[in-house]
Amino acid sequence: MKKLLHSRNTGLVIVLILLLILARILTPNMFSVQAIINMLQNNSVYALLAVGEMVVILTSGIDISIASLLAFVGIVTTSLSCANPGIPGVTWFILALVLGALCGALNGALVGYLHMVPMICTLGTMYIFRGLAFAVSGGQWWFAASYLDSYRVFAIAKILGIPAIVWIAVIAMILVGLFLGYTAPGRRIYAIGTSRESSAVAGIKEPTVTFYAYIICGALAGLAGMLYTANYAGGYYGMAEGFEMTAIAICVLGGVSINGGKGRIDGVAIGVLIMCVITNFISMIPGMSVWQKALQGAIIIVAVIINYFTERSAEKRALKERGALI
Repeated sequence: MKKLLHSRNTGLVIVLILLLILARILTPNMFSVQAIINMLQNNSVYALLAVGEMVVILTSGIDISIASLLAFVGIVTTSLSCANPGIPGVTWFILALVLGALCGALNGALVGYLHMVPMICTLGTMYIFRGLAFAVSGGQWWFAASYLDSYRVFAIAKILGIPAIVWIAVIAMILVGLFLGYTAPGRRIYAIGTSRESSAVAGIKEPTVTFYAYIICGALAGLAGMLYTANYAGGYYGMAEGFEMTAIAICVLGGVSINGGKGRIDGVAIGVLIMCVITNFISMIPGMSVWQKALQGAIIIVAVIINYFTERSAEKRALKERGALI
C-alpha cells in the first residue's frame, strides 16, 4: 500500500478518473461505446510514436524527426501499394517497419557513432524526411479512392469489435515493455540513460545501445506512417506535423524523465489515455479546439515540474532510508 501511494502512476490514474468525471458531466456523448472506440482508433498513432520516443528518451536523447518520418514512410507505402495492387497488404506493413528502421538507423548512427547532439541531428533529419515525402508524393494528395482494402485492413479491420490499429498499438506497448524490462539490451538502454560513466565502466557500448534505440523508434514511427494513411485513407507530405511534440508530451506526462534512465511503459500507456481524453474532450466543446496545442504545451511544463519534485522526493526518501540503516 505504501508503494502504491508513492507511485507516480497512482496520481496519473487519479487525474485520468477526474478527467473522465469532468468529461462525463460536460460531454456525455463522449461515452458511447462507439465514441470510445473511435477515440482509441484515432489516437493509436500517438501511442506508437510515444512508445518509440520513450525508448530514445531513456537513453537521454530525443527524436523530433518522427512525425516527418511518419509522413515519408506513409507516402512511400501509399504510392507503392496504389501502383502495385496485386501485392499482398502485409508487404506494406513489413516495408513500413523496415524503411522506418533504416531511417532510425541514420539517426542512431549520427547520434551514437558520430556523437552529434540528438536535438540538432534529428532537427536536420526532420527536414530531410519531410523533403523526401514531398519528393515522393510530388506534392499531391492521396484520397480514399486510391486505397486498397488489403492496405487499409491493418487499421480498420475489427477484431472483437475493436479496430486492428488499436490492437497493434497495444501489442507494440507490450513488446517494448517486455524488451525494456526483461532483456539485457533493454536494461542497457536504462543504464546509459542513468549514467554513461558507470555504464562504460560496466562494459556497455554506448554507441551500439544508442544506435538500436533509434532503430526501434524509427521502426515504430514508420509503422505509424503506414497505419495513419490506412486509417484515414488519405495522406500528403505535410501530414502529422506537430505529432512529435504530442509524443514527447505523452512520455513526459507518463513519468519518463527527460534526462534519461527513468520511465515505464505503463506510465506511458496512462499518458496516452489522458491525452486521448483531453484531445477528444476539447474537440467536443465548441470554441475550445483552438486551445488544444496551448493545452498540450501546458501539460508538458506541468509534467516536467511534477517529475522534478517526484524525483527529489524519491531521492530524499532513499537518503532517509539509508540513514536509518546506518
